[in-house]
Amino acid sequence: MARRLIDGHYHLSRTAKDTVYENLNDLLRYIRCAQLDAVCVHNILLWKEKMLLRNPLSLLAKAAAPGKIYAFGGVIYPEPEKQWEPWDWAEQAKALLEAGFDGIKILNKPLYRKEWTIPYYHENFDAFWAYLQEQNVPVMFHIGDPKEFWDINRMPKRMYDFGWFYGKETPGYQFFYEETEKLLQKFPDLNLTIPHFYFLSDDLDRLEDFMERHPKILLDITPGSEMYFNFSICHQRAREFFIKYQNRILFGTDNYGGNEESSSEEELKSGIQKIQEMKGFLEQEYCLFNDNPLHGLALPEETLDAIYSGNFLRWAGETPVPVKKDLALAMAKDYVNRTRDRQQEEAKEIVRQMERVFGS
Repeated sequence: MARRLIDGHYHLSRTAKDTVYENLNDLLRYIRCAQLDAVCVHNILLWKEKMLLRNPLSLLAKAAAPGKIYAFGGVIYPEPEKQWEPWDWAEQAKALLEAGFDGIKILNKPLYRKEWTIPYYHENFDAFWAYLQEQNVPVMFHIGDPKEFWDINRMPKRMYDFGWFYGKETPGYQFFYEETEKLLQKFPDLNLTIPHFYFLSDDLDRLEDFMERHPKILLDITPGSEMYFNFSICHQRAREFFIKYQNRILFGTDNYGGNEESSSEEELKSGIQKIQEMKGFLEQEYCLFNDNPLHGLALPEETLDAIYSGNFLRWAGETPVPVKKDLALAMAKDYVNRTRDRQQEEAKEIVRQMERVFGS
């Protein structure tokens, strides 16, 4: 049966890698070859110059494929040594949404908390969260990481090679849940989706308690290295959870375009395979995932329809927000001024393409 399928969690490139103009073509080809109805691009900028091109490139992608691409803008962070000083968080969010972004992406990953120590419930963020809550802005908020990343004996080698093992200098696994609770005490009506099942796929009772206490929160099933294996171990409990919260779970992949370590073709092939394996797990009783046999969930049709597209459309909007051409072009030119060296030519190419597309 053909269903609408929306990848609600895509990146132009891997977080730690440069985003380049060619990643736009990677995205457009991905939509076509994976037979997706739409894709939502999430942009992570932090304080790193090499990440700046993601916002303007995703707006260019929206303009190049109207109706097919949603984009969540990333705010620029201050340098870590200035993190406790006042910052224009709310003003940035307003500017991003006015330019044509559909929501905001925030990353609270342990990898960066050695440098970034200010809590997200600090008063410096109050105006930012208050604005997002008042305007009911969709926010994709990555929180934490799998608990295995704090255990050297359980850490997947691939993730260890990425530098994602967290020792004593990094806040512990529980820290991120405590921080989130404090944030939600201040702003209980934030329109958040927490990806990767909030890294609680092995503790569905705890996650159910969280969902009951925060009825507006959504989850996505973007795979972590551990998630689907945990679901398989307790497949009946997982199936019950998915059906109970079928209107609060979104489909997403974490797929991305080519980079200096892997070609566009390799990433496209890998991304399509991931989609097929995720769907197999959700739709079938038995399946293969990462070459491992798993007990799937065999979810009902109405549950699959909600997860594959319905929930995302209710959350982010039936159609993507139109791009404001003048604001998008001004943003791109501003980012050119912020970039240097190897980024400069990529930034100028994005501006040139925007001027072509927008008729400036």
